[in-house]
Amino acid sequence: MNPLHVAFSRQQSLYQLQAERQIQERRLELARLQEQLATGRRVNRPSDEPGAYTQSRSIQLLTQRYEQYARTLAVGKSWLTATEDALNTLTELFQSAYEEGLRMATDTAAASDRATTASLLAQRLEAVLDQLNARHNDAYLFAGTRTNTAPFQRSGTIIVYTGNNQQRLIEIAPGLTAATSLTGDRVWEVDENGDGIADFTITEAWQDLIDALSADDTAQIRAAMGRLEKARDHLIARTAEVGELSRRLTLAEAQMQEVQLRLEAQRSDLEDADFAQLASQMQRHQLGLEAALQVTSRILQTSILNYLQW
Repeated sequence: MNPLHVAFSRQQSLYQLQAERQIQERRLELARLQEQLATGRRVNRPSDEPGAYTQSRSIQLLTQRYEQYARTLAVGKSWLTATEDALNTLTELFQSAYEEGLRMATDTAAASDRATTASLLAQRLEAVLDQLNARHNDAYLFAGTRTNTAPFQRSGTIIVYTGNNQQRLIEIAPGLTAATSLTGDRVWEVDENGDGIADFTITEAWQDLIDALSADDTAQIRAAMGRLEKARDHLIARTAEVGELSRRLTLAEAQMQEVQLRLEAQRSDLEDADFAQLASQMQRHQLGLEAALQVTSRILQTSILNYLQW
């Protein structure tokens, strides 16, 4: 074979290989750009941009963690809402009892009316006990951490608390916890002197009024009214305490949302595609592919003609 023909054929083969490689590269790049256009992301896998992918993955994992915190916060807020509802109902019951006692505390009140009111309050004491044993999602609100057992048990006129004094805590951020409950003893026991020692319980104050009405003793009724009023005010204070716990969770939720928005913005900067830039790149690579195809076509034509001539 003619040496010139051999050399020319090798050169033509080299040109053809280079053109085919360019065609393959252009096609791969076009496929990558089309994927970015379809997904809206410029980073879909580590090979697209290793550094950006690593950062994006870290942000994604952190976002998932904060999403779990957000779900936990929602559960905690619902628990506190249920607690506040129960305390409001208790406050209303004690206010109603106070008003009933107020009507019977006059010297002109008949003994029969006082006896009827005593019977009525004895029945309503069951409603008080029901609220102290209120539940949320089948868990007792005022049982501390013993949420599977009713915390207040009654035997005749004696009521005892069987829960514990440990508040329910949730993690609202890395290393940060918040209380989402009041324990039953804190709701039930009244510290009249502010010395940290319980002086009486709200159910004792209620029973005192029943006993005073049954005894038809005006002075005793008025004394019982004083305790009942303090029990009512105690419940109002506990409701405000729950409101403060709820406020803390609401603030934490707002901060969590801000963090999530910032993380999403950072991830968007790393991942999201610029559609205008994509369109320009696709046009450029499409033109490059067409040019490479034309070059390959000319090389093949030249090779065939040369082969026929030689």
